[in-house]
Amino acid sequence: MKKILWIVGRIPSPLFSGDALYSAGLLTALSRTEQTDVTVVGSRRENGPVEGRLLRLPRTAFPEAPWPRRLGMLSLLTSLPRDAYSLAPPSIGMTLAELLNQRWDWIVFDHARSAALLPMVLQRRKQASVCYLAHNAEGKIRPAIAKDFANPLRRSIMRWDAEKYRRLEQRIVDAADRILCITDADAAYFARSGKTTFVVPPIYLGAIAPSDRIEPTRPKSILLLGSFEWVAKQRNLEHIVSALLPALKSQNVTLDVVGNVPEDIKARYAHERPNLVFHGPVDDLSNVLARSRGGLVAETLGGGFKLKLLDYAFARLPIFGLRAAVDGTTADEQSAMYLADTMDGLAQTIIDGIDDLAALNRKQATLFELMSNRFGLEQGTRRMHDILVKQAGAAA
Repeated sequence: MKKILWIVGRIPSPLFSGDALYSAGLLTALSRTEQTDVTVVGSRRENGPVEGRLLRLPRTAFPEAPWPRRLGMLSLLTSLPRDAYSLAPPSIGMTLAELLNQRWDWIVFDHARSAALLPMVLQRRKQASVCYLAHNAEGKIRPAIAKDFANPLRRSIMRWDAEKYRRLEQRIVDAADRILCITDADAAYFARSGKTTFVVPPIYLGAIAPSDRIEPTRPKSILLLGSFEWVAKQRNLEHIVSALLPALKSQNVTLDVVGNVPEDIKARYAHERPNLVFHGPVDDLSNVLARSRGGLVAETLGGGFKLKLLDYAFARLPIFGLRAAVDGTTADEQSAMYLADTMDGLAQTIIDGIDDLAALNRKQATLFELMSNRFGLEQGTRRMHDILVKQAGAAA
């Protein structure tokens, strides 16, 4: 039995955001190996208990999760990026100090923001090997996000935060025995370190739609899933609406947005109803998925694999997107999508394709088969077993 201390900035619950879904999928896969004993330490995302599907995972423990620090701006006085500072309240340090008295085979840092207490962990880890689970290539994407802000003061603050993220990421990479990342592009970025690096695609944990067809009675709607709390995702949402909505409105196509959206953004676009509808978080996506003719993946900022790709594909929903936004998918998978290189091209692609029901159904059927073969729980369990169970002794 391999003992694993899994340090995550935010506990992956509720399962509404891509980072939570990615972490939860890997934790589920490890549990299914029946050869690991995992303790997950992190701050809470919101009020309420950890989701039952995580608490029910065999041999997986979730100690009481504290609230993050409230005054994140105080990070400006430290060497830590804001997220890492906020997600490491003193109680996290006390919990880790106690747990580090035990023997661990692996200590996993899940996301760069989880590594505020990296020096203490390295000092007290005994013989444990270190694994860095990278959700993004932070040193590459954070400066690009900062550059997107027009306000000079905001841009300067974001640039400084991005530089602190880059330095923290480098410290984790230097300490790691293994690096897990989500796409081949991120693997190439981390390969420069010379560390053993594995690509671990996301694991789909949601419902799988039965064989279904898009009929003429289905509304002319495009669905955008997401959680828009991170500033980069808010900027993406604004770019998408400004670039695509005029063309969608001209053809009476609705853009349905599902997920947490700040109130000020919703208020700014209130006049765009009924062609732009904000639904907020939805516990059961089946109804909104069944009312759409396609799912949208058009982010220009943030990098990484878009977990919404799996929600769309396993719901048998065609995907419309930017080619640069579907990083982590194969050429065959991309051939089963509707892709364009620019926002203007994507708008035209949606308009040209949304009424061709025969093509929509061919695409969704092909994509479902391809995605099922790569992102299922069985495949993910084998990957995690090979990386953290079978080869655990070789990394120390």
